[in-house]
Amino acid sequence: MKSHMIRGITSVALVLALFGCDQAQSDLNVERLPAVQPSLPSVPTLPPPPHPTTHPDGSYSIWGARSRLRQTLNQEIAISGYIVDIYQPPTCDRRTPGCRILAPHLWISDTRLPADQVETQRGKQLMVVGYAENQEQINEAVEQARRGRYTPPDPESGMLPIPTDFAVGNKVKITGRFALVSTSGFNNSDGLLEYRGHQTQEAAQ
Repeated sequence: MKSHMIRGITSVALVLALFGCDQAQSDLNVERLPAVQPSLPSVPTLPPPPHPTTHPDGSYSIWGARSRLRQTLNQEIAISGYIVDIYQPPTCDRRTPGCRILAPHLWISDTRLPADQVETQRGKQLMVVGYAENQEQINEAVEQARRGRYTPPDPESGMLPIPTDFAVGNKVKITGRFALVSTSGFNNSDGLLEYRGHQTQEAAQ
């Protein structure tokens, strides 16, 4: 008898509990939160490189050679650019104190530069060295070429021809060893080109 009463009480309690839960759920108002709109920064637009890495003929730009040091450093490569400055030795006696005469060298740039910007933009230019031992060699070769008498040395001799057509404003393609230090003692932390040969692509007007 007691077991029947306990079962009945339990059943009534369960019914009341379920009824109470249903009632509570029906009284509960669920409010939907607004959808989250992520606020992300816009994707930055990277500026294009200042110059192409290489030109259609396969030669590097100055910017390209410096940006690809793993492929170019201490390698023989070709670099195209415009001659913007050619070193002119001072007219002084080497024996005079303070007279410092350097070996011939010049600078090329990826773009033509006005004369008043050559010195201020030296960091964007590339030094080319090793095409002559002194200015006298160049002067003699230029004079012989003017008279039609200059004969380049035999390539098998290992001697390099003296350039006779270098001029400020010329566009040139120069082949040489791209290095930080040249065998002639020049050095540049941005790299320099030790001359092996060249082609003049455009002559200055």
